[in-house]
Amino acid sequence: MWSYIITFLAVFATDLIYVYFVKSIQDNRPLMAAWWSMAVTFTASVAVINYTEDHWALIPALAGAYCGTLFGMWVKKKFQSRSDQLKI
Repeated sequence: MWSYIITFLAVFATDLIYVYFVKSIQDNRPLMAAWWSMAVTFTASVAVINYTEDHWALIPALAGAYCGTLFGMWVKKKFQSRSDQLKI
């Protein structure tokens, strides 16, 4: 049971961090992108280790990917709209 929770959280974190990784690349910030890339690799490797040992862990991995991307885009959009309001 714990491996499923860890897998979900690892993939959730991977997708959330990936949003910031892509944003760092888009903003042309190589050092920050390198740090985010390292975090993506670490969290993704935790998930891969879990679902290679137990193939049923792919289900929480898929759920974590969906939720992590959705949450990451929501946070990015929320902070982007706030910064746009401050520019006015």
